[in-house]
Amino acid sequence: MKTGIIGLPQVGKTSLFRILTKAGASTNSNPREAHIGVAKVPDDRLDRLAAQCNPKKLVHASIEYVDVGAIGQDALKDTTYITHLRTVDALAHVLRAFDDPSIPHVGENNPLRDNPER
Repeated sequence: MKTGIIGLPQVGKTSLFRILTKAGASTNSNPREAHIGVAKVPDDRLDRLAAQCNPKKLVHASIEYVDVGAIGQDALKDTTYITHLRTVDALAHVLRAFDDPSIPHVGENNPLRDNPER
């Protein structure tokens, strides 16, 4: 499964990507460049079955995450951005739910207002 991580600028998309994939994606890269990482999905049930059956090969499920650049008017016109979105099976929309005076935000912090799906 391939999941795209999207959201407004500086809401924590790359931080979430790093946590899920344990990858060290740099924050200084090209904003139009997507970071790609894979996370293994641990399953104790599978491990217990493997201990009983002793299979030749044990493959855990994995999820591929794509950290797409920030959503904006320019990004929506960019074919590279749209291509990254078309290749994923699901989207994880990250909303800002924290206050930090060093990160600019329009108006008060309101995740419900920032969600375009609402």
